[in-house]
Formats: sequence, C-alpha cells, structure tokens
Amino acid sequence: MMRRSTQTIERALYGALVMWLVAAVGWSQSLTWLGTLGGDRGLARGVSADGSVVVGWAYNDAGQDRAFRWTQATGMVDLGTLGGDWSEAYGVSADGSVVVGVAQNAVRLLRAFRWTAAGGMEDLNTTYASLLRPSSDLRMARAISPDGRYIVGWGYNAATGRPVEAFLLDTGPRCTSHNGDVDNNGCVDDADLLAVLFAFGNTGSNLGRVDVNCDGTVDDADLLVVLFNFGSGC
Repeated sequence: MMRRSTQTIERALYGALVMWLVAAVGWSQSLTWLGTLGGDRGLARGVSADGSVVVGWAYNDAGQDRAFRWTQATGMVDLGTLGGDWSEAYGVSADGSVVVGVAQNAVRLLRAFRWTAAGGMEDLNTTYASLLRPSSDLRMARAISPDGRYIVGWGYNAATGRPVEAFLLDTGPRCTSHNGDVDNNGCVDDADLLAVLFAFGNTGSNLGRVDVNCDGTVDDADLLVVLFNFGSGC
C-alpha cells in the first residue's frame, strides 16, 4: 500500500513538473510586429544572436525601400542610403552592432554597405578600395559572421569578367580599445602620441590602433588616453 501511494505521489509530481515546463515555455514565447518606416510594407532579413536587434528593409512614406535596424527601445530606424534613393539590410552581427546590405549611391549604382553606430553607412568599395582590382566592385553584402569580421555577398569581378560573383571579405580584427600604446610595443611614448596626431580627424571603421577608444574617430578623446598613460610601461 505504501509503495502504491509513493508511486501515485511521484506520478502527480511528475505531471505537475511537465505542466510547469509547458507553461514556462509558453510564457517565454512572443510575437512582435515591427511596423514600417511610414509606408505600407516591410521585410525582416536578419536578427542578432539574442533576438534584440532585427534588420531588413521597409517602405518610407515616399514609397522608397530603406534599410532599417530595429530594437525594442528605438523601434525601426532608417539607416539611410549612400546618396541614392534606396537601401536594404540583409545581415547583422551577433551583438547587433554591425549591419550589412546594399544601397544605391548618388549615381544609382549598387554598392555593398556596412553600418555601425559610430561610422554610419559606409561603402565597402571605398573602405576596402585597396583590396579591389580596377573596375571590380562589391555590389551587395548578404551576410556577416557573428563577430562582424567576415562579410559575404556578390559583386563584379573584372579579372574574370563575371558580372555576378560571390565574394568573402575579411575586414581584419575588429578594433579593441587600449591604453594608448598605438604601436603595441609595451610603452606609451612620443611615437604613439605622434601616430594619433598624424591621424587626427580621420573617421571610419578601419583606423586600426590609432582609434584608441574604438569610437570610429581619431580625436581629442584618443589623444587624452595617450597623454594620461604617457610613460606607462617604458
């Protein structure tokens, strides 16, 4: 009799646990409509690792396609264009900080773009011009690796004459803020100070270690870090 009672209690507890798990899973589910940028349609193309950032494109109130980045806090934000009428976002890094896609430039050509909060929308053909052969171009970025380093898409390869050829772009290690040791020799000295001064005013996402605080601009904030740590490690 005792064993039967124990089994009954165990089954009851097991059933209660199953019901609790079902309720917990159901409670965590949700559906959010993201809206548009003023037009009548929108399409999500990518999402960050934790689901907090969504990217895609939506019509604005003029009926133009515009790349967007959405968060619960900001809602849908228009990322702009490269001087043309439209843009579309396709991929986003795991942390939601880097967005890639395609945008029309001022002369209505397709250009692969990368967007960050610090640098805004940049033409990958301009940022990585040194990697491209004459007449080749990157026309659309379709995805980005979780760490934001690798970008894939398609473009025109002048070497092969193919108007549509897949590409893999390695943008190199992402910027890491540091104590002002620009040349990474263990000593913050006049060489580091001069490097920041010579690069002063430059902007973008490919500045290397002269962008000491990794905000996309070499400015007085970077200079102050070098000055504050001047002599460290020497």
